[in-house]
Amino acid sequence: MTDSNIETICYDLIHTDSASPKNHWIRADILELQSIERIFFEYKIDAIIHLVGLPAIDYCQKDPHFSFLLNVMSVQNTLEAMRLADIPKIVFASSATVYGTHSDKALKEDDPTIPGTVYGHHKLLAEQAIRSYSENYGIKSVTLRLFNVYGGNPKLGKEVISIMINRALQSQPVLVKGPEKFRDFVHIDDVAESFVQGIHSNHSKGVTLNIGSGTKTTIGEVASIVRSHFPNVKVIEEQSPDNGTGLWASMSSAKELLGFAARSPKEGIDAHVARYSSSKITEFA
Repeated sequence: MTDSNIETICYDLIHTDSASPKNHWIRADILELQSIERIFFEYKIDAIIHLVGLPAIDYCQKDPHFSFLLNVMSVQNTLEAMRLADIPKIVFASSATVYGTHSDKALKEDDPTIPGTVYGHHKLLAEQAIRSYSENYGIKSVTLRLFNVYGGNPKLGKEVISIMINRALQSQPVLVKGPEKFRDFVHIDDVAESFVQGIHSNHSKGVTLNIGSGTKTTIGEVASIVRSHFPNVKVIEEQSPDNGTGLWASMSSAKELLGFAARSPKEGIDAHVARYSSSKITEFA
């Protein structure tokens, strides 16, 4: 993030160094409303960044109740505690999955939301809860619909780029199911910057914005970038029924309202893969 003047407190069950310094971390359960209330009254809080969720789409399909708890109930509890403690603003990490699984055009924020997964439905429910509190209780909100985020530690990532890097590091073939499937990849540092911009934005009512690059990048192109840094790794391409489909964002609203712009996906992915191509396999096994 470019703004070091934002002081953060991380509220979670488990501490990680990537979240915040230990002295700015509070161990608590977001599913316990009274616990959230206590923290919100104890500290002077100007805004909430809500990142809690269960982003594993397959896991959400297998356990929809747990998905509801983390993706919806965590938001409802946060909003209610904010209402009681008079905290004025929330910036929420939503998902492009609220639009569905594919589109023939760049998606705008007012396009129909037709989620095709449990995860997408629950993210949309969370958005609606935020909208309700914004309209009825005056809580300012910035909902950021994140597209395909990349750039974190591959050891921790479950998305396609991390999977490819991990397989390449272990000299395993990289499997591409549908090389013409495309995604809108956005670097994690750019996403972080969008949250800072969301905190500083001054809108009197709730806004919903896409956070992507606005560019289509195919899975085959990603595999080619990975192979350029791991020339001895074999890329295996298979056709799939959804080959040639995907989602990508119209970024005009985020640029206008936040001043947001993401780096080129191909350049960003190339730099990201290069960073880990010389790492020891044991670090990521």
